[in-house]
Amino acid sequence: MGAKVPKVLVEACGRPMVEYVLDALAPLGTHRTVVVYGHGGDAVRLSLSGRDVAFAHQPEQNGTGHAVQCALPSLEGFDGDLLVLCGDTPLLTTAVLLDLVEDHRAHGRALTVLSADLDQPGSLGRMVRGADGKLAAIREAADASPEELALHEINTGVMIMDAQHLAGALARLQPDNAQGELYLTDVPALLLADGLAVDARKTPDQNAAFGVNRPSELLTAAAVLRRRILDDHADRGVRIEDPATTVVDAGVEIGAGTILRPFTHLASGVRIGSDCRIGPYAELGPGTTVGAQAIVGGHVELRAATLDNKAKVPGPARLVGVVVGNGSWIGPGVVTEGSAEGRIVIGDGARVGAGSVLVAPLTVGSDARVPAGTTVDQDVGAPMGAERGRVQEE
Repeated sequence: MGAKVPKVLVEACGRPMVEYVLDALAPLGTHRTVVVYGHGGDAVRLSLSGRDVAFAHQPEQNGTGHAVQCALPSLEGFDGDLLVLCGDTPLLTTAVLLDLVEDHRAHGRALTVLSADLDQPGSLGRMVRGADGKLAAIREAADASPEELALHEINTGVMIMDAQHLAGALARLQPDNAQGELYLTDVPALLLADGLAVDARKTPDQNAAFGVNRPSELLTAAAVLRRRILDDHADRGVRIEDPATTVVDAGVEIGAGTILRPFTHLASGVRIGSDCRIGPYAELGPGTTVGAQAIVGGHVELRAATLDNKAKVPGPARLVGVVVGNGSWIGPGVVTEGSAEGRIVIGDGARVGAGSVLVAPLTVGSDARVPAGTTVDQDVGAPMGAERGRVQEE
């Protein structure tokens, strides 16, 4: 991937890929979730520290079967259904997982694999079915015959199994394959040999099989995620004028009735109230909150900024590290220089004239007036505007 972080922490639409997998899993109400990591364990644990997950270390990357072996100590005493997922499949959905679980339990199987049909299965493992149409084996592409490589039904990497059969099957895995690794995909054939019920559940959602291994694949996944995000906001009452030029990251909250104009970018963590207007070429960065009925005009950049209800920034402007009060007006060309060490607070009903520069730490009082073209590095009370001129509003 060419990244400085473990692959599962590479971001798509503002969120690490593994977070999408865990989000898809969460509604299933799992008893326990174990994240198996190899490379970059400290970074993985730190990134997921806010989630209720356990961690298992795979000291050597000796295959998918070995990875699950490393998780067994964390699963001691568990005898329910075990769901195995891959951390680099950000397009996996809750609906696909629920369907798999329901099908597995309805048929009383020991193991069910999630499969999908792909026009170009490439290097993915093939599902080999017997004369009865049921799963007979999973063949990795590197070990497949020409006839098997011609198959289009592939293994998504997701499977569910009865935990009581897992440890014994894992203990019998052998690295007799092209990679010299312990394949989890050999477990179905072992359980079939034991006379247990095993099959594959084919999903019509081809995205469920999409794993990210290269930067170009990340672009493909991000495009799908971006459209899903926009569709979700549209269904919740957000008006998006041009989806092709609007970027909204995961984890953005937008109230109903808000309008997003073309070329808008909302970063992960941004919160926008209802009935707001976000102008063209606006960029709302991390830590930004916009209240109800506020206006963010064209070419406005907000970072670590809070705009209260009915605040107006017609733009262009760059507001960093600032709190703008209810009904306040920030003129075109205004720049604030707030920071973690010092915030800028603009009170309710204040007016900041065009081309002004505000330097933290600073408080502009409620109903204060800052004349156009003013550099302010000291607190401002309400009389300032009356003494030095009226601020012209659009």
